Amino acid sequence: MQLIRYCLSPNKLAWLREELGEHTDKLLAAMDAAGSNYLAELTELQAGDLSAGDSQLKFAWFQQKLALTTRLTDAELANLTPLSLVDVRVELVSSDKLTTALQQLSSESVLGFDTETRASFEPGVQYPLSLVQLATSDTCYLFQQAVLGERLAELKPLLENEQILKVGIGLRGDGQALKRDWDIQVSPRLDLNWAMAQLGAGKEMGTRQLVAALLYKRIDKPKKMTLSNWQQVPLSPAQIQYAALDALAANLCFWQLIDKLQGFYGKTTVGNKPLLPPSLAARLASYFDPA
Repeated sequence: MQLIRYCLSPNKLAWLREELGEHTDKLLAAMDAAGSNYLAELTELQAGDLSAGDSQLKFAWFQQKLALTTRLTDAELANLTPLSLVDVRVELVSSDKLTTALQQLSSESVLGFDTETRASFEPGVQYPLSLVQLATSDTCYLFQQAVLGERLAELKPLLENEQILKVGIGLRGDGQALKRDWDIQVSPRLDLNWAMAQLGAGKEMGTRQLVAALLYKRIDKPKKMTLSNWQQVPLSPAQIQYAALDALAANLCFWQLIDKLQGFYGKTTVGNKPLLPPSLAARLASYFDPA
């Protein structure tokens, strides 16, 4: 449990580290351990009380939300195993394989989604969208504008298919670029930053924190790759890995979120108040197992 860190603002945490230095993490760990022990004792005391089920459910939900929305430190992130593309197929879609790729993706219910655009370092200069990444749980498809040319517009029926949810992290810019350059309105879509905000995350968690919280993995986001030339053909191996991992991470994070919320979906507490925020439950309802 990381209650103390969750409750501290970044400014307060920085102040604490300035005051206590190397002792800060030990103090936070001790305070969190005390809180965990208290909840464990409370649960044990209520174990034989049939009326205590409501409280136990609330405590379990409290701890789940805390685990999902508490940010890890850089040191904690560094200790995680990197997310990799092992057992994942990556396909750079060529013009002759475009139709087949779109047909395969059209059979999915959820797609991890991301885009890349060549960075501009000149005032007033904006490059068009360079790359669209779409991922299932085991395959990542990369659609590069420099390779496909005007045929990139053929993604429109897929990206506007109301039966396929497009899931990503920080999707506003991606959606705007597709609308601006290709008149594609990505729908329906779910931004995982929004989902975590419904659970109590104080600000956008971003890809690194979401992957850590949901997959217990580390995903590196070097600026050298972020700002690289996404128009170049061919893309470098490092660019391919970076782009594919972003879309794969979105897909895997979505299904892990569903798995972690499944036990609380449809559950209520005193006064028939639902545990899951209604806005989030409504967006995710069709992905939960009714049983």
